Amino acid sequence: MTSKKHDEFEHDVKLDIEARVRQGVKAVLEEVLEEEMAEHLQAGYRELTPTRRGERNGYYQRNLVTPAVLYNKHYEEKEDDF
Repeated sequence: MTSKKHDEFEHDVKLDIEARVRQGVKAVLEEVLEEEMAEHLQAGYRELTPTRRGERNGYYQRNLVTPAVLYNKHYEEKEDDF
């Protein structure tokens, strides 16, 4: 393998690893946020309970910027403030 091809290969591998890390971080953040919301509401997504006053509805977008990743998520709104 020539030096140029080797450098291109290493660059492609680095980009692939970065993409996989982003996907992993995104999945973990979404799971944590969903668990926090379910705990706060004492009900899961679209779950009705005797004490639940309303449903989560709509969404708004937020960006999370870290040195490693720009994370973009649509957060669901709900009737109570979280």
